[in-house]
Amino acid sequence: EDCTASGQLSGWWCSSATEARQLPENKALGPPAQQGPLQVNVPRYLLRGQGKDEHYEYEVKISVGDETWTVFRRYSRFREMHRSLRMKYPELSALEFPPKKLFGNRDERMINERRGHLEAYLRRFFQVMLCSAGGSPLRGGDGLSKHAVGQLSSFFRKGVFDSSTHGTG
Repeated sequence: EDCTASGQLSGWWCSSATEARQLPENKALGPPAQQGPLQVNVPRYLLRGQGKDEHYEYEVKISVGDETWTVFRRYSRFREMHRSLRMKYPELSALEFPPKKLFGNRDERMINERRGHLEAYLRRFFQVMLCSAGGSPLRGGDGLSKHAVGQLSSFFRKGVFDSSTHGTG
């Protein structure tokens, strides 16, 4: 199935319902800018908490049509989302998730590198889900919307993790 008409993210295409491949890109220019009905970016990260509760949260900016919203999530929330959704959607099993670091996870250079990997992961994630034949809410009868993205996972809903010690709205 060709996903061009149903939600291509620039630089990605689907040759079948469960296979996403990257088109060649100019390494000097970096990954191509996203276009189309869904855009996702991880533009920055913030240091939150104090002492042993200090941690980084990544800003996730999502745009669907004319709706744009932002959530802040810890790396562990990304990992939880990946683990739970790959069980529900087997086509996500092939996606490589940025690995956990045992050492240096507070290093600014590593945090920024992780930010880039998480952004690339989310872009591949949405491409697979847009091309999925496995009952993805993004391909449902209501079409692509903020609501459909929120139905896919609470990870993408604003305010879901606000009740934690360090609110991540």
